[in-house]
Amino acid sequence: MKRQFSIIILSLLFTSSLFSQKKLRVGEKISVSKLEVSDVNNQSTKLELINGKSNSDRFVLVLFYNSTQPLKQIVRLNYQIELILNKFQNNACKGASEIEYITVSTDSDFNKWKNYITEGNLLTSRFKGKKSNVLTKGGSNDKAVQGFGVTKYPSFFVINPKGRLWLEADSAEALDRAFINICRTNKASSTADIAGKLLSGDLIKKPLSDLKIFLVNQLLDTVKTTKTDNYGDFNFTKVDTSQSLSIRLEQNEKTKEAQKIYLAKQNGEVITEITRTANGILEYRLLNVDVVTLSPVEEEDDITLKYKNFDKTGEKNLSITENIYYEKGKYAVTYEAEIILDKVLAILQANPKVKLEIISHTDAQGDDASNLVLSQKRAFEVMVYLVQKGIDKNNITALGKGESQILNRCSNSVECSDKEHEYNRRTEFKFIKD
Repeated sequence: MKRQFSIIILSLLFTSSLFSQKKLRVGEKISVSKLEVSDVNNQSTKLELINGKSNSDRFVLVLFYNSTQPLKQIVRLNYQIELILNKFQNNACKGASEIEYITVSTDSDFNKWKNYITEGNLLTSRFKGKKSNVLTKGGSNDKAVQGFGVTKYPSFFVINPKGRLWLEADSAEALDRAFINICRTNKASSTADIAGKLLSGDLIKKPLSDLKIFLVNQLLDTVKTTKTDNYGDFNFTKVDTSQSLSIRLEQNEKTKEAQKIYLAKQNGEVITEITRTANGILEYRLLNVDVVTLSPVEEEDDITLKYKNFDKTGEKNLSITENIYYEKGKYAVTYEAEIILDKVLAILQANPKVKLEIISHTDAQGDDASNLVLSQKRAFEVMVYLVQKGIDKNNITALGKGESQILNRCSNSVECSDKEHEYNRRTEFKFIKD
C-alpha cells in the first residue's frame, strides 16, 4: 500500500570548496555526508548521505526539480524512477541492494511547493525503500544546488557506496540501464526479497498468524527464519537465489488442525496449496518463477508491449488489468493515472478501428450501492479523458461493477490488509478487434 512520507525542509552543510559552484563530475567524491533538515513542525533532524567509509551496497538518488516544470512531467519521472528503483532494491543483485531516494524542490515558497506535491500525489510512493521529499531554503541558489552543479531541471544525481557521483541524468531510461550494468557485473551474487501470505481453510480462507516459517536449501540447512503477522504475511529479505530453496512451516496445533494450507501473494492471490511430505512436514519447493511471483515489488505492466504481441495473433480480445490510483471516494483522473491512460490512448490512436471496454472495480469496503456508483463514475471519467484526446466515443464503453467481482477472500465484513483490498481496486481495459 502506498505510504505517506514526511515533508522536510532542506539545508545542507558543505565544505567551503562548494562555494565555487564547480560542477560535480562523475567519479568525483561528494563533499557532504549529512543533510541538516527540519520537518514541517520545525524539528531539527539529519539525513545521512554517503561518506564512503562503510562497506554497504547503499546508493542515494537525489532528484532536483521545481514547480516551473509541468506537474505531469515530474509525476511521470518520479513514477518511473520509483518503479526502476524497486527492481533493484534487494531484488536484483549484490552491488545495489540498499537504495535511498530523495526528491529536492528548489522552490522558495513552501506553500507553493506543498500544494504542488499534494496535487501531484508525490507524497505517496510505490518505492519500497527509504524516501524523503525535501525543499531547499535558498531556492535555485541554495548550497545544495551549487554543490551538485545543477544546470537544468529536472535532473537527478546518484551517489555510489564510495561516496562518489556515479550518474547524472534526466531520464529514467538512463537510470535503468546503469543499474542493469551493475547487475551484469554482479550476476553471480543475485539476491531477492521473498514475501507471501499463508491462508488456511477451504471455501473460507483465514490467515495463519504468528507461525514460524523456515527457508531451507537443498542441504536442508535453514538459511532464513521469520514469522507471519496478523494477516498471515511473511517476508524474507536479501535471499541468495542462486540456490534451490523450499518454504517449510512450523508444526503446531494450528497447522495440525488446518484442513488445507495455501501459499498466496500478500495481495491475497493464491499461488498453490502446501502439502505434507512423506514425513508429514508441510513444505513447498520454490521454483524460479515462484521467486519472481513472490517478490514484493510490483512490476509495471507494459500495456504497449502486451498489445503489440496481441496484435500479431488472430485473437479478437485482449484484457489488461491495472491498479489506477484514485483519491479515496473520488473519481477524477489523477496525473499518475494519466501515465497509464496515455499508453491506452496511443494504442487507440494507432488502431482507430479497435473498440475499448473500460471496466472499473472497487474493494468491498463501504456499502455495495455506493461502491457501484463510484466505479461507474470512475469508468466514465476514464472514457471522458480518452474522448477529449480525440478518440471516437462510439468506440468506447464504460462499465462500473463496484464490488461484485472480488478477486480474493476480502468480501463484505472480512478483515483484510490494505494490500489485499488494493488488489480489488482495479480497472480493466478490454481491447476488441473488428
